[in-house]
Amino acid sequence: MAARVIPCADSLTDNWSYFLYKPTPGVPATFAALFLISGVLHLYQNNLRRKSPRIGFLLPWSAAIFTAGFICREIACHDHNYQNLSLFIATQVLVFAGPPVYQGADYFIMGRVLYYIPYHSPIHPGRVISTFIGLDVIIEALTGNGAAYAFNHSLPHSKQIMGLDMIRATLVLQVVLFLTFLLLILYFHRQCQRTRVFARNLRVVVYTLYGSCFLILFRNTFRCAASFYSLDATANRSEALFYAIEVLPMLSNSVLLNIFPPAKYLPSSNKIYLARDGKTELEGPGWTDKRHFLLKLFDPLDFVGLFTGRDKKTRFWEDDGIAPPEEPNAKGRKTIEEV
Repeated sequence: MAARVIPCADSLTDNWSYFLYKPTPGVPATFAALFLISGVLHLYQNNLRRKSPRIGFLLPWSAAIFTAGFICREIACHDHNYQNLSLFIATQVLVFAGPPVYQGADYFIMGRVLYYIPYHSPIHPGRVISTFIGLDVIIEALTGNGAAYAFNHSLPHSKQIMGLDMIRATLVLQVVLFLTFLLLILYFHRQCQRTRVFARNLRVVVYTLYGSCFLILFRNTFRCAASFYSLDATANRSEALFYAIEVLPMLSNSVLLNIFPPAKYLPSSNKIYLARDGKTELEGPGWTDKRHFLLKLFDPLDFVGLFTGRDKKTRFWEDDGIAPPEEPNAKGRKTIEEV
């Protein structure tokens, strides 16, 4: 993608297209319908049925972005609309913007998992969410702007190259950020197994996150590699590869999170946590961040709290009277199996 984005042209006719290939009619409409159905199911399962909008609100949003992108793509397939620059830019920007939102959904889900098992969170769960989401928002903004520049053929050559460079940078950042996130899940998984608190509902969520991470990382890695190939490469000119390696993984990710909706396995309130015996659910005071707004802004990871020991004072789970599995447990508590 080092060269300027050049529209696809037919050497015998003037039947040219802004796309590197002429989109096949009907296929984008099918994917638009599938993402729309998946988004409605996300909205119903997490937000309406289980009243947990904080867990799953990004899932219908990301599905809606893909739906809009494929609607624009379907319109571009008809009546020479593939020569419509506005439609071309819209579908490219929306399809590029969808995956980072799915990543953000995974960050929110993992954040809620850390609220549920606070004693295995490396730092405050809220700071885990804010850090990953904050970086994801920056990537999302750069992705959208990069795509808007790269695919706008009315701009000068230098502006298009700048847009392509922005896309490359954001794709690399997406891969690096998501690999870091995957390491966090692996660390958490290992800690839960070590202390024998890996309850069934927790296993379902964590294994679902593994599946989601694989699908998103698969798409991001392909798209990242393709961005460094020439425009004539099969990776950039094959519509079949676009659907098989970029779109299907995202649809599969959406379906996976509908089969195992996070709100089904996690409490709606972040004050509910699993005691250290791995069986008892309790309602705690919540792990709040009472620092001044400026401190939250300039020290989101609360390094001051880590060095001064302030975080240790918020370990409310150590005062609930329930011991870890290796120690004698308190009696008379209702376990998660009995609820």
